[in-house]
Amino acid sequence: MKRRDSILAPGSGWQSRVPNLLSRLLEAGTTGYPTSEKSYLIATNVTGYLATLSSLSYAVTYTLQDYSSLRMLVFGNLISAVLTASVPLVHRFGRIVGGLLLTVTIFSTIFYFTAVLGRESGIQLNYLGAAAIAFLVLGIERIWLVASIISGAAILHLTAWFLFPSEQTQLQIPQSFLSRIYVFSALSIMTIISLVVYYVFQLLKREQERSNSLLLNIMPDIIAERLKVDPDSTIAEQHEDASVLFADLTGFTPLAGELGPQRIVALLDEIFSAFDAEVARIGVEKIKTIGDAYMVVSGAPTDRPDHAGALAELALAMLAATNRISLHSGHELRIRVGIATGPVMAGVIGRTKFAYDVWGETVNRAARLEAYGQPGVILMDDATAAILSAQFNCQPHSKIDLKGIGPTETWILQDRKHH
Repeated sequence: MKRRDSILAPGSGWQSRVPNLLSRLLEAGTTGYPTSEKSYLIATNVTGYLATLSSLSYAVTYTLQDYSSLRMLVFGNLISAVLTASVPLVHRFGRIVGGLLLTVTIFSTIFYFTAVLGRESGIQLNYLGAAAIAFLVLGIERIWLVASIISGAAILHLTAWFLFPSEQTQLQIPQSFLSRIYVFSALSIMTIISLVVYYVFQLLKREQERSNSLLLNIMPDIIAERLKVDPDSTIAEQHEDASVLFADLTGFTPLAGELGPQRIVALLDEIFSAFDAEVARIGVEKIKTIGDAYMVVSGAPTDRPDHAGALAELALAMLAATNRISLHSGHELRIRVGIATGPVMAGVIGRTKFAYDVWGETVNRAARLEAYGQPGVILMDDATAAILSAQFNCQPHSKIDLKGIGPTETWILQDRKHH
């Protein structure tokens, strides 16, 4: 379990304490809720805190103007501030309880203050923020509740306007003070609505970044950009010069039975994370993993003249990474690698769970070479060896009758030549 550093930790400056305190305030009462609902609860907290600050500001304003005459408004604002500040405490009773508490508190206090000060005070303007805040706090899935709150706000706003003209109020309030309250009310509700809209846009931006990040994780960059521009486009391409690599852990099934699910997944994650790092360093494209199998293409979706050399470098790096992890883990880990070169077809398959994939005879040949290979051996076809022979040591192996392909001359990639 991660330890949350205390804001009073020795040596911590205000630069670290303030964000920590703000984070705790925003997330107060959200523990135990799924991530999808936390954003609504945080929005509810933010609205409650803003309403609290607004109520306290009004209380100070009334106190400075004429406490003896306006003390009921001062106490009313203080009570409202306490209720809105306590919103995080009621999240334990349900996701919408805090929003309903805000609604009842704010709506009733606005109506009461307008009744006392009159419509020229502009207090009733705060009802105009109900639409934005209701959607933010309750969410679109509770549209009927949101619509009821918005309708109620509109009715209360109009009722306050027609029932409480300033000349009918019991208190004699100077016009200059009413004008200041009106300005304060207008600026207050504009500020709250602006902050609510800003928060919504920040949420949308964060979700967009998350979606883009997810898309880039499962798609090549160039394909992801095309899908963002036209999500319904059909992406299918032919690449005449490409290379495909398949790698597979040997002895994986008995090892999985020995280690159990948690330990074998952790080990696979370590191995594949090391492979991923090499893929990123060399600049080739990981296509997928299937169990303990790992598939990579070079020369698609972007053509590159050194496609075979890039996969040769990757294959050697994968062998080294596997040996390194084998030593420190204490488990005997070996991989077989197959590399084939030739034309491939590539594209995006599916509409809901879509994926970028490559297929064709070259892909089948690489898969068969890996299956026929030996642990710790990188087996290649003739086309790959012909390209690599100038830079890598390639040893003739044998002619293998690959299933579905036929007799194929194979070579073993040993290492890079040192000139």
